[in-house]
Amino acid sequence: MNLSAYFNKGYNYTDYLKKIENQLKELENGNDPDGYAEHYSINLKRIERLNKIFELNDEQKEKLSRIKPKFKILTISEGWCGDASQIVPVVEKIAKELGIEHYIVLRDSNPELMDAYLTNGSKSIPIFIGVNEEGKEIFRFGPRPSEGMEILKRAKENPAGYDPDQFHKDLQLWYNKDKGNSIFNELYELISK
Repeated sequence: MNLSAYFNKGYNYTDYLKKIENQLKELENGNDPDGYAEHYSINLKRIERLNKIFELNDEQKEKLSRIKPKFKILTISEGWCGDASQIVPVVEKIAKELGIEHYIVLRDSNPELMDAYLTNGSKSIPIFIGVNEEGKEIFRFGPRPSEGMEILKRAKENPAGYDPDQFHKDLQLWYNKDKGNSIFNELYELISK
């Protein structure tokens, strides 16, 4: 699959945030049969907080300075996704530090792309794809760091005793405590090869 065309369909980070804000406004204006407005609203607050407080530290910047990137990043995301609200801002700061393009496409508007990037048969997002100059995938990261996947695994192993609300609370608490370090470390492992 040549991924180059998806960059033309995607949004840069600023436009992605505007798209989420516009989607929230539409939902708040009564077009919300599935109750998504709350998710968009919470996620916008998370993104705004991370945009303000998350900074790469000196060690992380030094590590990134050793990379001579020959790739750009294509992200599959949606504004309602809690994981995306925690990960996309961190990946954006990494992309800026590297001086590379980072474009975001919406999962639900690009089913053929999403179908090529399923996680265990599921349309889980966000998915981050490193794309070389020929439009080919050179790495993939997502839908969440390994510790987040462990939290999900524990929830699925005990569905009767671990309700979805508790899973989401535990996951968000973990993201808050981790402060983007696992995202950086796992993505760095992929891009530094």
